[in-house]
Amino acid sequence: MSITKEKFIDYYVEQAGRGNVSLFLGAGVSASAGLPSWATLLEPCANQLGIEINSGMDLFLVAQYYANEYGESALKRVINDSINRLDDESPLIDKLLDLNFKSIWTTNYDQIIEKNLARKRVLTNSIYDEKDLPNISGPNRINIYKMNGDISNLDRIVITQKDIEDYPQNHEMMLTFFKRELVINSFLFLGYSFADEIVLSCLASVNRCLGKSANYHFAILNNKKDTDFLHFVKDLESRYHVRVLLIDDYDQLPEILRELREAINKKNVFFSGVFERLAPDEDVFAEKVCKELTSTLLRNQYCIYTGYGRNFGNYLSGSSIQYMLAHNMEIDRFLIMRPFLQTMTAEEKERHRSMLINSCQYAIFMFGQSPRDGKYVKSTGMIKEYDIAKKLGKIIIPVGCTEFTAREIWNDVRTHISLYPYLEKYIDVLGEPMKSTTIEKLVKCIYQIILDCS
Repeated sequence: MSITKEKFIDYYVEQAGRGNVSLFLGAGVSASAGLPSWATLLEPCANQLGIEINSGMDLFLVAQYYANEYGESALKRVINDSINRLDDESPLIDKLLDLNFKSIWTTNYDQIIEKNLARKRVLTNSIYDEKDLPNISGPNRINIYKMNGDISNLDRIVITQKDIEDYPQNHEMMLTFFKRELVINSFLFLGYSFADEIVLSCLASVNRCLGKSANYHFAILNNKKDTDFLHFVKDLESRYHVRVLLIDDYDQLPEILRELREAINKKNVFFSGVFERLAPDEDVFAEKVCKELTSTLLRNQYCIYTGYGRNFGNYLSGSSIQYMLAHNMEIDRFLIMRPFLQTMTAEEKERHRSMLINSCQYAIFMFGQSPRDGKYVKSTGMIKEYDIAKKLGKIIIPVGCTEFTAREIWNDVRTHISLYPYLEKYIDVLGEPMKSTTIEKLVKCIYQIILDCS
């Protein structure tokens, strides 16, 4: 039986919170960027062969027939002409890449995933050959496993029936890595029809070994509403541990992904802050409040996002790393640092800020002291981040007691407090002078705001 959207979101968010999720993207996802579906891709080949493609046809066999008749080089030219293109923007893929995952597996040859991640300034490792597997390590990188190869190396792509039949022998190591990830992670399959035997055989192999202990995975499929399809869905769950969320139209997918992202973002907190030089007592306060606040958040499984503002970023990340090392937590999962490059243009900085803030439900503003012409002025970067957070509808928490730009933001919020009803009980505590408040009281206040808005 298929599952409800609510159960799907609850389970995925739970797994994402543990860092135990992977994405598996099929040709249906690339189609959102205007690339052809698998059937459309091979339609010219089928026409030349005098074959009519139908929904139940083995498309790898069609490719094999074409290669038999016209040669593999002619087949690969068809693939290259259809897929190797510059048009790669996809709002759907952008939404997918906002989900909290460790790696992406795909049967697609194109480079749309890599290019969309690059626009988000996310580093990747692209693995489309067994020789690439040693490159999967590296913090803050997304591994992209291309099971059927990559358009940049047509000689190695998996396209014909013979390629499928020879896959276990030619790609033994890739299958070993895939099975390992099926064991430790829950997969979300999107745009994938389960038409070939490679993925299903790996799922069956894992389930034979682990039995009822095997992970459950998820797929979102378009509901065909016929008897054969419903039996297929039931079989996916019974034999392969794949629970299916059925949708009536793929136009529903962006909204489902939006709800999923919002649920995940509730555990993500963005910090905006910077300072050049504080008075000794202020510096002690800054270090201690960063330590207590990050400890409270991490202890409750929240992820910390930061653009690594000057000095403030050191205290924030340093305190976070110390806590995570002491409590055996995965640093690259709970601390997301995306520093600004000096070479960035104003437009690139704006996009960078938006990407960071959009990944979080909460935006905390602290300090905000920038040097200019021998004196200290407000941080224009923090003001921009405040404006972005307002535009995106984030939960804004201005810690006015840390002064500087944070005090200016606090004043603005207090003046328009009707726009921030969740702060009405707490705004005065956030703005108490540093000398009259306590770190314990301040941290408790900030965390209570987050709990109230969860």
